[in-house]
Amino acid sequence: MGGSVLDPRRCAVIVIDMANDFVLPGGVLADAGGPEYQERAKAVIPPISRLVEAARETGVTVIYATDCHDQGDAELRKWPPHSMRGTPGGEIVAELKPRAGDVVLEKQTYSVFQSTEIERILRERGIDTLYVTGLHTDCCARHTSGDAFQKGFGLVWVTDTLQAFTEEAHQGGLDYFKAWYATDPDRQFQTAEQAARAWREAALAGADA
Repeated sequence: MGGSVLDPRRCAVIVIDMANDFVLPGGVLADAGGPEYQERAKAVIPPISRLVEAARETGVTVIYATDCHDQGDAELRKWPPHSMRGTPGGEIVAELKPRAGDVVLEKQTYSVFQSTEIERILRERGIDTLYVTGLHTDCCARHTSGDAFQKGFGLVWVTDTLQAFTEEAHQGGLDYFKAWYATDPDRQFQTAEQAARAWREAALAGADA
């Protein structure tokens, strides 16, 4: 977890696959999931929005890791074309648009560590703890978490900012994190409110030091 004292500057929020095709009616994967899934996917937008606002206020790096596919990408052997480069479906939902200073990474695989330069960016910035948000708990968030864990990064799963195609799959993803990656579950499973409060308290303590 990057030490016993929380330093927001050593933390990053990873916002995974919050693109139109994953969330909104008319999106390839959103329609595959159906209306009930779409409602749950949209429900994570407000807590993610509050979390990234708190991150920007306190010096936490905000990283968007979003599918950006070309024809021929290996992932498209499994899934229909989605979040294709240059299409509206590949754009991040309007409520979560990146801002200046955020890091935007275009990934072609489940794990952002496999097809982007995220590890170099994190190491250069001295970031050692990742707060995982977005879609899907049991797939891209799971594979990203696994790579991060094995590369030595601390992990926090922001439970109200994650979702999957079904509630059972979402809960199964959380259970998997706890079984295989969590070393201090009481600290590593937080809500957006809890994470934001901790950053603000740490930032205030740092300013007063």
